[in-house]
Amino acid sequence: MLRALVFDLDDTLYVERDFLMSGYRAVARHLAETKNCSLEAALSIMVNAFEQHGRHSVFPTLMDRFPEASLSISELIDVYRQHKPAIQLLPGYAELLRKLGRHFRMGVITDGLPVVQERKVHALGLRSFMDKIIYTWEYGSEKQKPHPFSFSLMLECLRVEPRSALYIGDNPEKDCRGAHGVGMKFVQVQCRGTHLDSPGMAGEDKPEFAIETLFQLPQILQAMN
Repeated sequence: MLRALVFDLDDTLYVERDFLMSGYRAVARHLAETKNCSLEAALSIMVNAFEQHGRHSVFPTLMDRFPEASLSISELIDVYRQHKPAIQLLPGYAELLRKLGRHFRMGVITDGLPVVQERKVHALGLRSFMDKIIYTWEYGSEKQKPHPFSFSLMLECLRVEPRSALYIGDNPEKDCRGAHGVGMKFVQVQCRGTHLDSPGMAGEDKPEFAIETLFQLPQILQAMN
C-alpha cells in the first residue's frame, strides 16, 4: 500500500521557464539601475538568446551587446541566483497537494544550488505541503539525481519502504533511474513536450505511469491502493 509521494521540483510542480524569465527580468532591472542600460532591450536580448541558443548563451550574448557596460559573468550570475523568484505552482496544484497531504507522507528531491532551489521552494510555498525537502547538492553535486543517496535518505526520513513510495518527475534519465535504483516506482509528467523520451533508455528506466498533469495522479493512486 502506498504511504508516501515524492516529487521532483522543476517542470513538475511549476514551469521552470517561469523561473528563468524571472531571473532575466531581475538582471535587466539591475542593468537599468546600475549600468544605464535599457531594461526592455536587455530583457529582449536575453529572452531571444535563450530561445535561439539555450540558457548558456544568455549572459555572454548580453555582454557582447553591451560592451560599454563592462559586465562580468560573475556579476550577472550573482544577480540571477540571488533574485526573489516570481513563480507560482501550476494552477490548482496547491489545493491538490493539500488534499494529497491528508493521506500521504510527502517530499521533494531537487538538484541545483541549494540557495537557489530553497528560494524557489519558499516562493512556491511548498513547506506547508511537504514533510521533507532534500537539496541533493547539500551532500555534494556528485550526489545529484539519479544517484541513489537522496532517494534512500527520503525513504528513511519519511519512514517508508520503497514499495510504499511513489516518485513523480519529468526526467526519465534522472528521476526514473534514481527512483528505480532504490526500488520505487515512477510516474513521469510528460507536459510541455519536455523529456518525452530519452535516447538509449533501457527498459528498466521506463516509467510505470505517464501523465500530462498531476490532476491525473489520484487515478493512479486509487488503482495502486
